[in-house]
Amino acid sequence: MRLLFILLIHSVCFGQNPPIDEFEKGVPSSWLGRYEGQMEIYSSTGLQQIVGVQLDIQIMDRENYWIYNMSYLSPRGEVLSTKAYRIVYDETNKKVWMDEGDSLLIEMTRMGNCFYDHYELSGMFFSSSLCKQSEQLVFELTGGNTKPSYSSPFIEEAEGVVETMRVNFLQRAVLKKQ
Repeated sequence: MRLLFILLIHSVCFGQNPPIDEFEKGVPSSWLGRYEGQMEIYSSTGLQQIVGVQLDIQIMDRENYWIYNMSYLSPRGEVLSTKAYRIVYDETNKKVWMDEGDSLLIEMTRMGNCFYDHYELSGMFFSSSLCKQSEQLVFELTGGNTKPSYSSPFIEEAEGVVETMRVNFLQRAVLKKQ
């Protein structure tokens, strides 16, 4: 039964159906602007901290490049620090990349009304999403250790085992357009 479900999901996701392109190339123009909100930071034991954040997404003068700056705010609204990135649309390969600088590129996938990425760094996995909901953006980042916390017994239909990795943290912010 599990094998049939996996095959169904695979055929839906990777079948020969033409893609429905709901986005402009790269970042949709309706996403551009300044957004503000509160980022909730959780560990496996619960809410650890709430931090004010500001996200700026702006088109650059260079074609297929966007500014993506996440600023962390003091309780009085002053910018304490900013993580400055660029989003790049690769016209040749039809891919979107988050450029973190120093040659660090993370591929972003557009599905539905969201950007997703998943990557590994220094023995940790990270998964993030940025989704447009009405006039808001919802940002989520999760991660944990890549070493499996559990391995299932051998599953014949899957011809292997399932290894799970515990999610150790969540950063979540609902950002309202300013």
